[in-house]
Amino acid sequence: MRFYNGTLQGDAVSERIIKDAKNLGYTVTTKSVKKMKISIDVSGIPKDSSTVLKNFIKKPLLRMFDVGTIENLNTKLAELNKKGVVFLEQWKCNFDVEIAKDMFLDSERNGITNFVLWSGDSDFADLITQLVNEGKSVTIFGTARRVSPELSETGVFIYEIWKLKDFICWSKEIRTKAKGTH
Repeated sequence: MRFYNGTLQGDAVSERIIKDAKNLGYTVTTKSVKKMKISIDVSGIPKDSSTVLKNFIKKPLLRMFDVGTIENLNTKLAELNKKGVVFLEQWKCNFDVEIAKDMFLDSERNGITNFVLWSGDSDFADLITQLVNEGKSVTIFGTARRVSPELSETGVFIYEIWKLKDFICWSKEIRTKAKGTH
């Protein structure tokens, strides 16, 4: 069993998660979480420009905004700029490449025939299709509305993780907890 998780260097909780996973017997893959800075500095751009906004608002949504909305958002950003806030910090740490590589190698070199993937990312569709075509069993756990259509098209069983409580809890326990009693 493999465990993939980013590490926040110097963060005791983050480092403990990695240590605990190793102690539980997982093969752990980790790397440092990247802290990316996204500029929100609107100085030097016209008030009706979406140049800065497109850095953190998806284009289909941005296209739906009228000029007044864009001007209002840029005004709010300018207010933040005056307070010294000129960027947003976004943390990122993806493991798609590492997971896909390990799944492929486990299939080819280690004879693994059953795979459980906790992801709804379309990046895994080709690999899953290949594994299924080779007679391997693949099950995906994902969140409702977060599983890509490409994964759904692979034909593998996709289990929505919110249903796990129905699988691992007694019906009486679920009803009791839903009512707020323990």
